[in-house]
Amino acid sequence: MILKLLFIIAIPFCIYAQNADEVIKNLQDKFTKTQTLKAEFTQTIFSTQSNQSIKFEGEFYFKKENSFSIVLPNRNIISDGKSVWNFDKASKKVIISPFENGNTTFSLNEIIFSYPQKCDLLLLKSENNNYLIKGVPKDLDYSFKEAYLTISKDYLLNAIEIIDFNNMKYTFQLFSVEINQKIDDAKFQFNQSKEIEIIDLR
Repeated sequence: MILKLLFIIAIPFCIYAQNADEVIKNLQDKFTKTQTLKAEFTQTIFSTQSNQSIKFEGEFYFKKENSFSIVLPNRNIISDGKSVWNFDKASKKVIISPFENGNTTFSLNEIIFSYPQKCDLLLLKSENNNYLIKGVPKDLDYSFKEAYLTISKDYLLNAIEIIDFNNMKYTFQLFSVEINQKIDDAKFQFNQSKEIEIIDLR
């Protein structure tokens, strides 16, 4: 529904010492210990057919298990892990839908745990001591043909790139990542007002 929701040069020998499964296991172990995460991000949507791209910048907040807040200049997308509020600031309209793991909802748990389990993985070269892992779905559970996870040397997820069957590329890249810092619960709640039109699909 919201977001479908990245880099190749030489890397030192120490990265070759691990395979894709080991890198993913370390990423999962690190994420298991991560209670909160906040970061700046860019999201890019690129069409190979038109050779055009759309780019957004914003802030991203996450709290276990599936609470998140995506703050964009013209849109806020908020979830408390049960519902998702997609708020268009210009039209003052919010669409409320149930949170669902899978292709239609952005979920770090889905990306870090489910994607690797349901994909064939390959560790590729990367730059700046990052790991780049390619995932190809084993079946048709996902509506994409390739996914690329960029993972830092500290085993934090830096970026995910999805390529769908129409060759559309969706990239979500994180910067200035901070983990296990206190985040107010208000970040994961939507404050409705009389001026806002509500479309509730739950």
